[in-house]
Amino acid sequence: MGSNIRWMSSTTAEESDFDLSRERITELAALADAAAAEAKRGWYEISSALTDKRGAADVDAIAIAFDYRLQERIDGNSNPVFHAAQLTPLAELPTSVADLWANVVGATASVPVRARLHDLLFTLGRQPKHKHADQACRAYLEVGAGNWGSLYRVRALARALDIARQMNRNDLADDAMKQIIANARESLDGVEWQPGVSLRLIGRLAEEKNPPTGVDDLLVEARARYAGDPYIEVDAAMLQRRLAKGDKDALGRIDREVVGIWTKAAEASTGLQRLGHLTKAVDYARDHGQTGLLAAATTALQAIGIDDLGMQTFRVPVEIPDEKISKWIGYFTQGDDWRVCIARFENGEHGTPPTGRTAENRSQMAKDTSLYSMIPHSKIGGDGLPRWEPQNEDDQEEQRLSDVEMFRMQLCAPLLAKALHEIGVVHHPIREEVEEFFAERIFLPPDIPRVLADALTRYWRRDYEACAYLLAPKIETMLRVLARAIDEPVYLTQRKNTPGKYVGLGTLISTLGKHGLDESWGRYLSTLLAGPTGWNLRNELAHGFVDEVSAPMAALLIQATLYVANLAPRGRAAADARGRIGAPLEACMQTGRGLRPFESTGQLATTRRRGGLGAGRTQSRP
Repeated sequence: MGSNIRWMSSTTAEESDFDLSRERITELAALADAAAAEAKRGWYEISSALTDKRGAADVDAIAIAFDYRLQERIDGNSNPVFHAAQLTPLAELPTSVADLWANVVGATASVPVRARLHDLLFTLGRQPKHKHADQACRAYLEVGAGNWGSLYRVRALARALDIARQMNRNDLADDAMKQIIANARESLDGVEWQPGVSLRLIGRLAEEKNPPTGVDDLLVEARARYAGDPYIEVDAAMLQRRLAKGDKDALGRIDREVVGIWTKAAEASTGLQRLGHLTKAVDYARDHGQTGLLAAATTALQAIGIDDLGMQTFRVPVEIPDEKISKWIGYFTQGDDWRVCIARFENGEHGTPPTGRTAENRSQMAKDTSLYSMIPHSKIGGDGLPRWEPQNEDDQEEQRLSDVEMFRMQLCAPLLAKALHEIGVVHHPIREEVEEFFAERIFLPPDIPRVLADALTRYWRRDYEACAYLLAPKIETMLRVLARAIDEPVYLTQRKNTPGKYVGLGTLISTLGKHGLDESWGRYLSTLLAGPTGWNLRNELAHGFVDEVSAPMAALLIQATLYVANLAPRGRAAADARGRIGAPLEACMQTGRGLRPFESTGQLATTRRRGGLGAGRTQSRP
């Protein structure tokens, strides 16, 4: 499209001195008319037909009028009317371009050309504004009654009605609504399904303050025509609901019908589709006060088991040379003492959690966003029931990041399981010594050293289930103690009938993140244990939805627990921590010393890394 298009899309474009002579305007109008005559579907075809001639600045200025796209209406609003994409916004166009359009529109014979140019001039506020509005509206009505593509005719008629209402032209509005009704009926009566056409047209009529007679009948016909697709039928029902605004009885009836649509669709489907339809029924019934239908839909939903969903497991082999695996595992196992090995294990691969570094994961996510963002996501729990799905763009981004983390975690977990097993095989830790080792961390709650020793011992005995159920609740206990140590409020008193309780695990992780908890390790804890976008393992275990605890799963839980067990408030003296979490903690809180950011500490640490809740390099004591 050459330099002229680049000029047109620049917000710093200078005025051009177009030839506005009668001869040149006639030539330009003829070019536009010829291009429009070839168009079969929409305005973009007019622009495409002029491509070879856009080397001339004035032809380019005409063609660009058809590069703008009428916006889809969202909740009755289509402001701005024209989508600019890579083009210069209308309000920033040089006056000379509008002058050229104003001259050409007076010479063109093409209805689509007149519709677009008059509308652009009207939108720009070009005088005489009422004339441009009138001519644009009439031309759009002709386009709507013509033989262009159905969706372009929809947009033309919707735009005609918008302009008529904006200019208080009831006569033109009546004409537009009559044509909209005619097109909607044509679409409903046609052989081909066109819900995107008919419902858009009817939806525009439903936006009217006083919708015309016949809209209710059209919606009844639409629901009957599209009854085979619950999504489309519900869309039609929601338009009925809009028309019934203020009529409590009608609204209640429609709400019951919507729940019935989803329930009926569920009865005719199986697997994930059945689950999805029943979830829709439950959500709608709950949100619209249909208590009886809510109970019935929920009962049907919870009757679905994980085996009913037809889920499949996809396995992707990853080939790693044996020498690399041995070297990786050897980093954790080849210490002089099991204490050194445990210290290495709790800090991950050179300080990196199994989910990887957050910055690297975000970088990887950015490379896959375009394709990945097109895939819908829904989290299903171990019981086969829906847990969570993204509600907005922020949720989608969080889900994408969590998926990258879970992939890394799944890849790393078997290696961690092997490494932890080898620590037990090579060094044969004695349970009492393991408990004594953790008891030296005087900032831990009193029972944690025993729990850690029991969990590790059970892991080395391959009792992974007992190991997991021992650790899952204790991670939250330790995080809560840390939050209390820095005077963060973590307890919620009773509110009405809701009894007093502590904040949840996810809130604790987020709170500690504000006080120095390493972002990557914080995300690891959240993705593994608490985040709805991740495994949410703490809740799945607590509710009995994990049928089998594997060695990799138990190894991840152990590493997460050991990492948390190695955290303490920064600057806290050993004397203040004596007695673990009792009076010394209270003294620490009273003096405010627990308010400072965290660092990773440990009774084995000879080198501490400053700067937050991180993992320091740890060596064994002689």
